[in-house]
Amino acid sequence: MGLLRDKIRGAIVGGALGDAIGKCVEDVVEQEVYEFYGGPVRGFVSPHPSSPAYGQLPEETSDETTVVRLLLESVVKKKAIDIQDFLRRLILWYEDEPSHRYPDPTLLTSVDLLSRGIDPATHGLTSSSVEGILRSLVVGLFHYYNPELSAEGSKLVSLLTHRSQAVLDGSAVFGASISYLLMEEFNLLDFNERIRFLNALRKFVSDRRHDKTLELVQELLYEQADVDTAIRNIGNGSFVFEALPLSLFIFLSYIEDPMEGFWRAVNSYGEYGGDTDAIGFLVGSMVGAYHGERVFPKHLLENLENYSLYSELADKLYDIIPQLQRW
Repeated sequence: MGLLRDKIRGAIVGGALGDAIGKCVEDVVEQEVYEFYGGPVRGFVSPHPSSPAYGQLPEETSDETTVVRLLLESVVKKKAIDIQDFLRRLILWYEDEPSHRYPDPTLLTSVDLLSRGIDPATHGLTSSSVEGILRSLVVGLFHYYNPELSAEGSKLVSLLTHRSQAVLDGSAVFGASISYLLMEEFNLLDFNERIRFLNALRKFVSDRRHDKTLELVQELLYEQADVDTAIRNIGNGSFVFEALPLSLFIFLSYIEDPMEGFWRAVNSYGEYGGDTDAIGFLVGSMVGAYHGERVFPKHLLENLENYSLYSELADKLYDIIPQLQRW
């Protein structure tokens, strides 16, 4: 298997793994996690009764991964970022209510309006939820050879349903980060290269407040802060510029021990609970994009819901990337 193919697979299944495991402790405080599981989760577990995922099977993902899969299926079919086709798939999913797994209310409302030909912006519908940027993973993979193009395409697919400056900036940063990680533009084993990587991402941010948060990530890396300190300083909620910068901090802090970073991400609930499935998705996809699928334990991959489907879609995505753009 070629290196690029392995990294595309890794990014997709890594995100799904992070979502599946992180969902089980979403919005659950640390004390309750430790009382229920005996410590941090380190594999597939039944969702905590206080998690919105309660009732799902351990290996199942949330609708956050479902939306990413819908865009991936669209890109593979159309061999392009086709917003109309993506929207059509979102509408079909929206109408299949029994298949929903605690979806983002903003997403549902936006898709409902769009299905009736109504622009959500005319209803003042805005959202700064990190859920809106996760689909940028697919754009970053498809346009991996051009971070600027990845950033612009990521804005397009995210703003379809989530309208805010935070989503605009966050989707661009996440899409570009995946491109950089696949290309290995930066040797992240070198600390100075990690700072260069963050500085490269900051150029995709328009809002000074969001840039300051990425600057804070750099400061915490210099201080060699632990994850709990980062959570207290950055936050770990569903706001884009809490979950995304915290994910970047965790990923870069554990670049030499990527699976430990992954486990820290899905356990990033802190003292008050957090958006652990989104943070798990983000860190899992970054880990996979940089290190490849082989970094994840085989038993996790084999037991992940839809693993074979993700692998098939990843391989098809690899096959439609123009030959001259491969390495």
